[in-house]
Amino acid sequence: MAAAKKKKGLTYNGKPIIRCGNRIYYGNLEDKLILVLDIQETKKINDMDFTSKVLIQVMDNTGEFGKGQVFRKATRDNLYKALDIGEWWLKDALKQFA
Repeated sequence: MAAAKKKKGLTYNGKPIIRCGNRIYYGNLEDKLILVLDIQETKKINDMDFTSKVLIQVMDNTGEFGKGQVFRKATRDNLYKALDIGEWWLKDALKQFA
């Protein structure tokens, strides 16, 4: 019998992305900090929903998952811009806390 393959989830730049409703978690769950993206507004274009406002938060991950202290936050007008700046912030913050 062939060995069972481990199911691999969605990743961005080698770190996992987990979506739960309108909240997206990005980063390794074992790290001290995690990126949390909250989709606050969407708009419909040609029967498709597009993100039009995202809250970005670099958050403490040592306590209850997704409810830690916020170290840095901002809003962006689309998901790509939010993930791009958030990923950079997370890398920088993890260097400082290492």
